[in-house]
Amino acid sequence: MGSLKIATFNAEWMISLFGLRKDADWLAQPQIPNSFAGGKRGEIVFEAIPDVPALCRRIAGTIQAVNPDLLMVEEGPPLAEQMKMFVGRFLVDAYDVHRSNRNDQSIYALVRKPLSNKIQPWLPDGQTASDLWRNIPYYEWGKIGTEDRKAHAAARYPLLVKCDMAPGKSLIVCGVHTKSKFSKLKTLAQWQNRDTDPDPVLDALTTRQKLSAEVARLRFVFGEIIATGPEFGHVVTLGDFNDGPFHDLMESEFLIHNIIDELVGSLLEPNTFFKHAMEPDRLASAATTRFKDPLSNGQIVEELIDHIVVSPGVWSGAGAFRIMPESCVVEADAWNTHADLANPDSARQNRPSDHKPVSAVIEWDD
Repeated sequence: MGSLKIATFNAEWMISLFGLRKDADWLAQPQIPNSFAGGKRGEIVFEAIPDVPALCRRIAGTIQAVNPDLLMVEEGPPLAEQMKMFVGRFLVDAYDVHRSNRNDQSIYALVRKPLSNKIQPWLPDGQTASDLWRNIPYYEWGKIGTEDRKAHAAARYPLLVKCDMAPGKSLIVCGVHTKSKFSKLKTLAQWQNRDTDPDPVLDALTTRQKLSAEVARLRFVFGEIIATGPEFGHVVTLGDFNDGPFHDLMESEFLIHNIIDELVGSLLEPNTFFKHAMEPDRLASAATTRFKDPLSNGQIVEELIDHIVVSPGVWSGAGAFRIMPESCVVEADAWNTHADLANPDSARQNRPSDHKPVSAVIEWDD
C-alpha cells in the first residue's frame, strides 16, 4: 500500500521574514535578517519581529512536526528564491519548491525531495495559469446592466500539481488561497445603520461576489479536469478558503451561498460532487483560526477556514486513491508545541502563524 501525507498551512505573511525590501534589493543581497522593525505595504501594517530566525524556527518546527510529503503553503513570500532560502536554512533543504504567481502572499507547493520526479506543477492541456484565473465575470451587488459586468482576476492563482504515484495512478492536487471577506463593513454599528448608510454592506456583498466568482471558476476547472476521463478523476483541493462550513450573518440575511457549499457542486451531478476529507463529527468542532468578528461586536470566534476537499474518485472508494480513515485533522499539537501558549496572540513573534495546519493521508494499493 502506498501513502502520501498532504497538508495546508497558511504561514501568515512570510514576506515579513525577509524585511519587506524591494525585489532588486533582496536579490542583490539575499538574507533573512536577524530582526524586523515592522512596516507598511499599502494599508497592511506589519508587526515588528525582534528575532526573525526564532520565528522561522517556529514555522519550520510546526512543518516538521506535521511531516508532510506535499505541503501547500499560503502567504508565502513573493520570490521563489526567498522560499528556497527558508527551506534550505530551516527545513534542512528537505523539499523542492514550486510557486504559483508572484504575490505578496504567494502560494507554494513544497514537495519532499525523494518525490520530486513524481510530483510536478501541472496545467490542463492548452491552458495557461492566466487563462484559468483571470477574466472571471461577476457583477457588483445590485447591478445587472451589460455595462456593469466586471472581470475579476484572482490575486493568488491556485497552484495545480500532478502526482504520478504509481503506474496509471495520477492525483491532481490544487493549493488554494481565495480572496478574503474583508470589506468596508468593519463594525456592528455599520450593519445596524445600513438603512441610512448602505455603502459598507453593499461593499461587503460585492466582496462576496468576487469571492464567489473565484470559487465558481475553481469549480468549473475541477469539473473540466474530471470530465477528461479516469486518469484525471482524482482531485484534491486544499488551502485557505477564507470561509467556514457554516453560515455567517451575511449569508443568513441575504441567502447567499457559503463558498464551501459552492465548491462541492450539485447533487444533480454526483460524479463530480466533492466532499470534505474530515469526518463529520470532527468537522463540527474543528477550527484553524480565531479572530474578532466585527458583526458580533468584536467577539473572538474560532472557525475552520483551512480545508481539504476531495472528488468522488477519492471519497467514493471506487477510485485508485482514498483518504485514510480519521486521518484528516487540524494539526493543533504541532502548532501548540511551537507557540508561546501563555499568550500566542500578543505578538507575531509568539506564534508560528495565525492559522493552524490541516493534514490528511492519501492511500492507494500498489
